[in-house]
Order: sequence, then structure tokens, then C-alpha cells
Amino acid sequence: MSPIIVHPSAIKDIILGICLCVLIFAVSYTFPLLGVFALLLLPLPVLYFRLKLGRNSGSIIAGVSFLVLLVMSRGLAFDTLYFGALLMTGLFLGECIERQCRIEKTMLFTVSGVLGVCVAVFGVYTVFQSRGIGEMVHAYISQYLELTGALYTEMGIEKAQIDALNAAFLVVMPGMFIVSYMTTVWLNILVIKKLLARIGIRLKNMEALNRFKAPDPLVWAVIGFGVILALPVGPVKYVGINCLIILMLIYFFQGIAVISFYFQKKESPTFLKVFCYGLIAVQIYFLILVIGLGFFDNWINFRKLEIQEK
Repeated sequence: MSPIIVHPSAIKDIILGICLCVLIFAVSYTFPLLGVFALLLLPLPVLYFRLKLGRNSGSIIAGVSFLVLLVMSRGLAFDTLYFGALLMTGLFLGECIERQCRIEKTMLFTVSGVLGVCVAVFGVYTVFQSRGIGEMVHAYISQYLELTGALYTEMGIEKAQIDALNAAFLVVMPGMFIVSYMTTVWLNILVIKKLLARIGIRLKNMEALNRFKAPDPLVWAVIGFGVILALPVGPVKYVGINCLIILMLIYFFQGIAVISFYFQKKESPTFLKVFCYGLIAVQIYFLILVIGLGFFDNWINFRKLEIQEK
């Protein structure tokens, strides 16, 4: 069981954690564009103080921050639920790291756990609202498409193109949402590693991220979902393309691990790493190359990990 807080410094840390979370909320509401990047780090204060102070203190920070968020947003909405999910992510990550789970299990437990809790909470909420889940999701998406449609119109994009963009967005939305969330989880793992390393704490189970390798059977899943895309059945295609989007992210992580492995092996200078990672971030062609690198690593074994371990 986590220790009960008795020391005044723990109370100070809890208040600091809550303030950091509220600051991120404030930035996201005041500066929406900057807020998109700030929200990526919302799980971090909860995660850091969860690891430092224990489960109870981490839960207090997440709970109080969520109550403040409810006041700021004047009620529960999709955005509020997503912010709550990010706070909860810090707690789940803390549990996995404390139990020394490997990166694969940490990602799986955190993503499935947080999304499962969110679906359950949203289901209960719809019962009290006397509205179905489908109805509320449809209303939210319609509102979102109206806002983006108005923005595209101001940019001079024709209505036919706007309709095509919205139709494409609706198809890939579930996969893109999960990809976005998984990227946030991965980013917070990388940042907490750096933060803890600065104070002399090493996460042994997370040290060798550049040796990450997706399970071999996932290759067959990619092939299977690729075949599904050729079938003339709309709903099946819908599932197939969204599953492929999620799998591509996993192979992107593996591709980045291969690049990081060779950067470390060759002791490459920092400026070269920044340049290459920046290129991958802004150029979609390099991003696709990295995904391909990760996918074919399962066959070619670029890093020769088994030989290195021997």
C-alpha cells in the first residue's frame, strides 16, 4: 500500500502537482494552438508525483485537478473527459513503472486501461443524461465538423473538397485518435525517464527502448488487414484501415528504435540526431520510410539483437 502522507513537503509537492496540471489546462484554454502541445505533457505532473509520493498522493493530484477542470469547463463534455483520461494516464503509467513492467506491457495496460475506464464512465454519464452514446458522439462530431468546415471556408477551400476531407476524417478518426493517445503515452515515458535520470534514478525496465521490437505475429496482422482493404465490404474496410493505422504506429516506434540504436552505437553527435528526428517529424516521406524500416526489421533484423546479447 502507498505510504500515507505525513510530511509537510509531501503536501507542498501535491499542491505543486495540482498547480502544474491547472496551468496546462489554462494554457490549453487560453492558447488553443499552444495548448495542443501542452496537453501532451498533462500526464507528466501526475506521473512524476505518483512515483515520488505514492499512489494516494498521485490520486489526490489527479482527482483535485479534474474537479478544477470541471469548474473551468462548467460541466462534463468530451474535451473534459479527454483531459481526465490524460490525468488518469499518469496514474496508470506510475503503476506500470512501479511494477517494473516492460515497455510493451506498459503501453498495453495503460492504453487499454484508460480507454476502458473512459468508455465505462461515458456509458454511465449517458444513462444519467437519458441519451444514447451514439447520439452524443454524433452531436459532438457534427459540431466539430461545422467548426472545421468554417475554418476551411475561411482558408478558401471549396465545399466539395471540405466534404471530401470530412468524409476521410470520419473514416480514420478512431485509428487516429488511438494513435494520438499512444504517442502521448510514449512521449511521457521518454520525458519521465529523462527527468528521473537527472536525479539519479534509472528505470531499468525502460532503459533499452532502442531494442524495442514488435511481436512477430503482428506482421501477419498487417498482411491480414491489408487484404481486408481489398474486400468490397464497407464496414470491414472501416475496421481494417483503422487497425492498420494503429499497427503502423507500432512499426514507427520500431523504426525509431532502429535509428536510435545506431545513433547510440556510432556515438552520433546531438546535432545530427536533432536534424534527423526533425526531418522525420516534418517530412511525411521520411516518416513512411521509418515505418518501413520498422516493418522489415522483423525479417532483416537490422540490429542483430540476438548476436549482441550473446
